[in-house]
Amino acid sequence: MKRDFPVVMADGAEQPWMPLRLDMSLANTSEQIDANIRASLSRPYVPFTELIDKHSGTVSIVGSGPSLKDTWRDLRGDVIACNAANQFLLERGVVPKYVMIFDADILAEEFVTTPHKDVTYLLASRCHPKLFERLAGHRIVVWHAKGDQNIDAIPEKHRVMEPMCGGGSAAVTRTMFLAHPMGYRDMHLFGVDSSYNNAETKARYSRPQIEKNDLAGSAQASHFRKSTTDEKFLAIMCGGRVFHTTPWMAGQAEDFKVLVPSLQRIGMKISVHGDGLIPHLARNMGLDVDGQSKMKQLARQVNLKARTLWLNL
Repeated sequence: MKRDFPVVMADGAEQPWMPLRLDMSLANTSEQIDANIRASLSRPYVPFTELIDKHSGTVSIVGSGPSLKDTWRDLRGDVIACNAANQFLLERGVVPKYVMIFDADILAEEFVTTPHKDVTYLLASRCHPKLFERLAGHRIVVWHAKGDQNIDAIPEKHRVMEPMCGGGSAAVTRTMFLAHPMGYRDMHLFGVDSSYNNAETKARYSRPQIEKNDLAGSAQASHFRKSTTDEKFLAIMCGGRVFHTTPWMAGQAEDFKVLVPSLQRIGMKISVHGDGLIPHLARNMGLDVDGQSKMKQLARQVNLKARTLWLNL
C-alpha cells in the first residue's frame, strides 16, 4: 500500500505518528528569574528605548543551527547574533553589530567567552548577574521580556516604565520582535533550523547520534558546563519530511509559525536561509527561502492556498 507519509521504524516495528503536543515550562524557577530582574534594575544601564527607530533597511538574525556552517558568508545588513552564534561568527572574523541573549541561566555567560569592544549586547533584564559582570566595560542595552511571572510588578516597584518585548520562547523569535521597533524592515534568518542535520527520513525515536558539528555554535563544546535541564530528543514530521529535534526547538518552530504573520502585517519582509525544520516550515508558509525568484514564491503561495482551500472544503 502506498503511503503518503514517511515511515519510521524502531526495533523492526513501524512507529505510529501522533499529533505533537508541547507543554512548555521554564528552565529556571520564577524566584531565580525575579532575582535576576531585580539585580538588573539595581545597576545603571542603557534602556532599549534608546534603540527605537535608530536603524532601517536589512538585518540578519543569526541562530546557531547546523546550516549556519554553510550560510554564514551570505550574511547581509546589520548582524544580530543570538546566543552561541556570537562565538561562531567571531571565530570566523565576523563581528556582529549586536549580540542578543535571552536566557536566565548562568550558562548564558559562556555565550560571550570573548567579549568584543565593537559589539552592543542586548541583554534581557532576566539574564544572570554573572553575564553582566562578564560584560563589564562593554556597551549593554537592557530590554524586558514579556511573559515572566513578575515582570510587570518588579519594574513598577523600581519605578521603571519601559516597554516589554514578546516573541515566544526562544532567543531568535524574541530577536525578530526586537528588530522591528529598532527600525529594520527586511529580515534575513540564518542558522535558524530548529533541528539537527541528520534528521531527514532516518529519524529514530532513540537518542540520535549527534556529532559535535551538528550545531554550528560552540554551545555544545565539551568544556561547557552541563545544562540544568535534561535534553530530550524526538522525531517530528512537517510537510512530508521528518526532522530530529528537541522539545524546545519544536517549540521555537511552533512560535515561528504563529508569530511570523503578525510581523508581516506590520510591514516586515522575512527571508530564511539554510535547511532544517524552520526553513522547511517557512517554505510551506510561502516565505522566501534562500532567495527564490518571485515566480517560484508566487507559485508556492498559490499551491499553499489551493491545498488549504481543498482541506477546508
